[in-house]
Amino acid sequence: MTMATLKTLSLEEKIGQMLLVGYPAGRAGMDILRGLVGRRPFGNIILFSRNGAPPDALYDHLGEVRSLVRDRSGVDPLVALDQEGGIVTRLKDGFTPLPGAMAMAAAVAGGGASLDGVEAMAFVAGSELKAMGIDWNLAPVVDINVNRDNPVIGVRSFGEDPGAVADLASAYARGLARAGVAATAKHFPGHGDTNVDSHLGLPVVDADLERLDAVELVPFRRLIAEGVAAVMSAHALFPAVEPEAIPATLSRRALTGLLRERLGFGGVVVTDCLEMKAVHGRYDDVAVRAVLAGADVLCVSHTASLQEEAFDALLAAVRTGVIPEARIDESVRRVLAAKAAVAAEAAPPDKERAFASLRSPAGIELAGLLSDASISLVSGRSPSGAPAGLYIDVRPELQTGVEDARESMPSMSAAALAVGASFEVVELPVDPDPADVARAVARIGAGPVVVGAYAYGKHPRQADLASAVAAACDASGAPLSFAAMRDPYDAADLAAFGGRERTVVCAYEHTELSLLAVARVFSGRVPASGACPVKAV
Repeated sequence: MTMATLKTLSLEEKIGQMLLVGYPAGRAGMDILRGLVGRRPFGNIILFSRNGAPPDALYDHLGEVRSLVRDRSGVDPLVALDQEGGIVTRLKDGFTPLPGAMAMAAAVAGGGASLDGVEAMAFVAGSELKAMGIDWNLAPVVDINVNRDNPVIGVRSFGEDPGAVADLASAYARGLARAGVAATAKHFPGHGDTNVDSHLGLPVVDADLERLDAVELVPFRRLIAEGVAAVMSAHALFPAVEPEAIPATLSRRALTGLLRERLGFGGVVVTDCLEMKAVHGRYDDVAVRAVLAGADVLCVSHTASLQEEAFDALLAAVRTGVIPEARIDESVRRVLAAKAAVAAEAAPPDKERAFASLRSPAGIELAGLLSDASISLVSGRSPSGAPAGLYIDVRPELQTGVEDARESMPSMSAAALAVGASFEVVELPVDPDPADVARAVARIGAGPVVVGAYAYGKHPRQADLASAVAAACDASGAPLSFAAMRDPYDAADLAAFGGRERTVVCAYEHTELSLLAVARVFSGRVPASGACPVKAV
């Protein structure tokens, strides 16, 4: 990695080191990035699923990106992404599948996996990122999910117990660090007790300082003590920390007073994306205000004009004395130190060795073991006694606020075939219409039936499906079970559906890994041994 010192960088180049920018897909996207970097020396790059490609093409592409940035500023970029696992996984094809945080937490809580296994899984993921030339993972999520209506964190969290979340996040961060990838504790000072998605609105965490200290700050304190490379700020109001109506990202009391001075964090503070509706269009001068609050790196993920606007605003603020250049220097020193740290852990390998590290048999096996151990029985009898005869798979199209495009989800049909399960599969959309419901009910016989629900509480038509299936099962005597394929809190609505106790398992994500695990559970091959990390019923 080519390194520069603070003294060798111009003011423009220093400001470039404080920006983390994304770009569109394909060659057109690369042309846009080339123009951006040509006009302004942006110093760091963030990838999304739109930038994904088969490993061979991705390796070459990121080599081109790194050279582009290095040639412009004399410093290699930090290349970042959100490879959390589960529902937020940017790189999939050609890479080892990665269980999500709550799934891994359930596996550990149930005794089927250990913290060492979580660390090993993160090391596998980090090693694959490093092989591609990616050296900054915007993970783990360390938010304590204590609000069952949280629309943006949920299963991205390790759970609701602060100590357990701290242990799991610590293991995850250690695994990334061993692979030479910078880890990021997010979203400071805690996004788990909200019912508003900050991609769409401005959440409020109305907890007092004592509660924040005992709950939200526990994992941050732990990871900071262990030397985590970065902390990401939350676009949320914390009245106990900042009495003015200013989100943590823009609050000096939060980022400097609490994070730097009280918790003693000396690493890189990165903002969540400044294009999110919690801040964009709601506050003026967000880039300048974030830096004055204490942020080192500003994430502007999608829009070229907004990326250039943020750069220009910082440059003007320094030239007019609004931001002292010494304040810029503080942040750039931290960014350069982070770059030196990941460079010291070894450069990306050559292409042949890079590909040899992908999808190793040991990594694939570990991912499968963690996923199998995550499936949690939260109501009724164990499903392993009588293999299912029919599985009704509510198959979503994924588009969270964290993602940037719709993508097709894996299917239970493929999972059942892969594990040799004998049950029939009926696949339905996430909002089944009456014809879909009738098609599913027509397949019900005397054998056990499973409905795989996805975000049940957010899709009322799934209740119509469940009602019709329950009525048909009760009439025929067929046992009915449910698999909550995302939100474990859905179990509360399903456990006594139709006035009868129902078997409910939680799987935490509708991914290839979790579908394979659920197929094994409902074909009697493995037990549902996980323990749900939140109170679901």
